[in-house]
Amino acid sequence: MNTRITLGQYYPADSPIHRLDGRFKIILMIVYMVAAFICRSVPSFSLLILSALILVFVSRVPLRVIFRSIRMILVILFITFLLNMFLFRGEGEPLVSFWIFRIYTAGILRAVFMALRLVCIIVATTLLISYTTTPVDITHSLESLLSPLKLIRIPVHSFSMMMFIALRFIPTLADDTDRIMTAQKARGANFTEGSLVSRVKSLVPVLIPLFVSSFRRAEELAVAMECRCYHGDYGRTKMKVSKPGFADFAALAIFALLLAAVILLNRFGIEVAV
Repeated sequence: MNTRITLGQYYPADSPIHRLDGRFKIILMIVYMVAAFICRSVPSFSLLILSALILVFVSRVPLRVIFRSIRMILVILFITFLLNMFLFRGEGEPLVSFWIFRIYTAGILRAVFMALRLVCIIVATTLLISYTTTPVDITHSLESLLSPLKLIRIPVHSFSMMMFIALRFIPTLADDTDRIMTAQKARGANFTEGSLVSRVKSLVPVLIPLFVSSFRRAEELAVAMECRCYHGDYGRTKMKVSKPGFADFAALAIFALLLAAVILLNRFGIEVAV
């Protein structure tokens, strides 16, 4: 399995987060993202970082596994940091001034906190959804949360099934890409040297077999579903019916307190315009 792709990869463990209901984990993720986006001061950001560290400890997912999800967005973090540092105009004299660029203290604070916000969101999302919840549970939970939309004839089950298939085959397609690129390198292909145009052209021998393999897998999946008499959600039952327990409501109450604490702490400390 391609270990660089964290989306759709479940890490088996026996932790309180693993045992939570999938529907509650989706709600908890939304609450945490709201708390992250409304952070405006140093104390609230400190609480946000502390909560992310507690999630890491409680989930029992190794740090090396979590670092993979952060490593995937290092380029985005770096670009976000530079844009906020150079483009944000603060009050007073700039710390550094060269050419058309001005770097202010407020710009550095904004860049640091924006990077920390993205890291906290990625860590919380991967721990609550990807690493601690199987794709099947994610699909069933999403379908259950969106079930009221059936009243206005929205195909919730079809949407959830498409999401499950996408999550399931992201790591598979990544593995296929690695195998095809390795085979092409063994035949003398070079994907790292030359101009941008030549690099793009060198990817053609990778994309064509990848598309062929993807369509073949899609056809095999369709045939398998037809052979099992799959006709959407008509007459379907679930082998495992999830029922929320005390731990689910307790986790929801803790995250609600986190959101309330972030709102309260925004009134104290150094405010950061992010």
